[in-house]
Amino acid sequence: MLMDTARIRNQMAAAEVDGIVASTLENVFYLSGIWSLGAELFRYDAEGYVVATPDRPEAGIWVSSIGEADLILDANPTIERVSLWGAFERAMPPDGVDSTLSPEEERVRAISLQRAPHRTSVDALAAALEEAGLAERAVAVDERGPNRGLIEALQARFPRMRITPASQLFRRIRMVKTADEITRMQETVRVTEHAFRATVAEFREGITERELVRIFDRAIVDEGGHPAFALIRLGRSMAVGQSLPTDAALRKGDYVWFDIGCRVSGYQSDIGRVVSFGEPSDRLRLVQGASRAGQDRAIELMRPGVLARDVFTGAVERVRESGIPHYQRHHVGHGIGIETYDLPILTPSTDIPLEPNMIFEVETPYYELGFGGAFIEDTVLVTDGEARILTTLDRDLIVVGA
Repeated sequence: MLMDTARIRNQMAAAEVDGIVASTLENVFYLSGIWSLGAELFRYDAEGYVVATPDRPEAGIWVSSIGEADLILDANPTIERVSLWGAFERAMPPDGVDSTLSPEEERVRAISLQRAPHRTSVDALAAALEEAGLAERAVAVDERGPNRGLIEALQARFPRMRITPASQLFRRIRMVKTADEITRMQETVRVTEHAFRATVAEFREGITERELVRIFDRAIVDEGGHPAFALIRLGRSMAVGQSLPTDAALRKGDYVWFDIGCRVSGYQSDIGRVVSFGEPSDRLRLVQGASRAGQDRAIELMRPGVLARDVFTGAVERVRESGIPHYQRHHVGHGIGIETYDLPILTPSTDIPLEPNMIFEVETPYYELGFGGAFIEDTVLVTDGEARILTTLDRDLIVVGA
């Protein structure tokens, strides 16, 4: 199972809440296994919820528009209760037509045609909260969903309910990964590395940034992933690399910056490298070596109980000692999972202690206008002992075509 039911119970107890409501695409997926196409396409409008309680957090009530009732087929088998709203037409075979429904069709029929849907999303959610026995209890409601007036609407509906925001509670729950989540993360890393290698294999004089991005995205799709981002830029463009790729052409002596990611089975990747096309300059070797040294130090420090801020401090100090004395950085990594940025973030002020089975992207980028910079980012699993690097790419400066 993706979710950690014991952790959900413990975190809900620490927050002193009796129920929790998911409202974002990612949190609904975590509690139900359902990845909503509507929520992905219509981020600001498409509502969907899960109401869960600590007795059986894996068996929450799924609250959905009736148009997405068929997504019940993707739900965890523990999801048995549904509250629907809205209008959508799924007809039964007309009289006289001999048609036996499949088990999948019968399940959708059972939840969407046997009882009338609620009029609005808030009506459906309120019904689910009542069914869960939460009308007069303490409930944490995820405030980051499309309905930004949700908490106020629920408070008006349930004046005796004690409502608190839930987004940070969900982030604390999802900080630590289960074995199934780690397996999915490993697959996402594998797909991303495959696409990286496929792209580097196409390096040649004259190939453009746009072409390299297309090669990368096709390779992700070929392996069953969903492209998320492909920041692939030549040399000095790295320092302004979040802008769109151009028709700048690769030449011998250039280097290429990769900051790349995808989604596989609901889980994200975010890894990075610099690849020199031909013999690298002494300057590139120096700054890339310093960046790698800082990342090495961060990974050395990543043990249970170590504060995130101490990992940051150790990494930045090592980069400075190793060749970039003026190095500055706002973070040197972040948790990752269903969202690209999970907690904790490795900043100078984050006092969250590391725990086994947290997964991070550890990075020590250096961006310099007029030059480009240095970059290395790896996926790292915190264990009971030394941290384990999940990426398998060469961590030295990669040189091709020399």
